[in-house]
Amino acid sequence: MKSENMRKFSISLCIPIFAYLIWPYLALLKLYVGLESADKEIVMEEIHWPPFRKEIEKDLNRYVKEVINKNLKQENIQLSFSSNSLTRQIAEQIATPEGMIYFYHYPDKYVDQIRKIFEKAAKPKQLSPPTKEKPLKLEGPNFPNLWERINYLFFTDISHFKASFNIKNKPFTIIWKRRGFDWKVETLHLPLI
Repeated sequence: MKSENMRKFSISLCIPIFAYLIWPYLALLKLYVGLESADKEIVMEEIHWPPFRKEIEKDLNRYVKEVINKNLKQENIQLSFSSNSLTRQIAEQIATPEGMIYFYHYPDKYVDQIRKIFEKAAKPKQLSPPTKEKPLKLEGPNFPNLWERINYLFFTDISHFKASFNIKNKPFTIIWKRRGFDWKVETLHLPLI
């Protein structure tokens, strides 16, 4: 009788732990479906936008410092001193459901455009993200393809989850934070450098 109670207790303890451990994987899967199908509502729901935008801006500012250091070594190349406003403008374009969907589907074009803006002090252009939702068939190669792209997934602590993966041979890192009863994307590290 005692061993049966102990077994029931162990099972009742393992179920919530197991549920907690797979919870962020479900958030990753939901974000993947939203990005693949260009579903703006899902993407909007899965990202906590204010810290997400700030982290993108930090990455862009770090990239600008690299460009400045590189350009200081070359003659006749100047970087506009308005780069802070440029990084803010670009972060605001990326940190939208449309920007994320565009970035997901065309990372090479997006990264190249960002590099050109800073290297040539060009003005950022309005992006043309896909406007139609694409139906995503959940059978076939979609999900195995997702698992092939992932480099690693792990908890960094009890309320943060980190994923590293490749999209069209570009490395991305995303960090989710548990916010109440949900996991939201708070950080995306851009593959600029």
